[in-house]
This record gives sequence, structure tokens and C-alpha cells, in this order.
Amino acid sequence: MANLMLYAKEQGSKRFGAVDMASHTFPVGLMYATIVPEAKLEVLKQRASLLHRMNPRIVFQIRYAGTATVLFQAGGDEA
Repeated sequence: MANLMLYAKEQGSKRFGAVDMASHTFPVGLMYATIVPEAKLEVLKQRASLLHRMNPRIVFQIRYAGTATVLFQAGGDEA
């Protein structure tokens, strides 16, 4: 089973950065990013949607850890 990571980008930024959900910061190096088991995908989708509603200028993406494969996006042009 694969692991997931939450990525974020502020409006106007060009690149997404990994999120450290413990300290609520981004972008962080992959070493500090929160890793979530794939079995928690639905919970992570709910959190990403909630975070986007709380911060509408930020787009959140859920990806497989260390890849560019987007599984879910909250905000911006939907993936």
C-alpha cells in the first residue's frame, strides 16, 4: 500500500510545496512532510477541502508520496 502527501500552493505561486500538518507550514522539504497511509485517503480529502474553505487563496493537492500524480485537488482548476 502506498503513502500519500498533502501539497499546497498560494494563489500566484508557480509551484506546490509539501505540507507539514503537525506545524501547519508549507513548503517544507519532503523530509518534514506529513506522510499519510493510502487507507486514510477519504479523511485526507475531507481535511484538504476544509483547509481550502478556511484558506480560499490556497490550493491543496493530495499526491502519492514523492510523485507528481495528483489524486485529489481542493481549489483552483480541479485536477
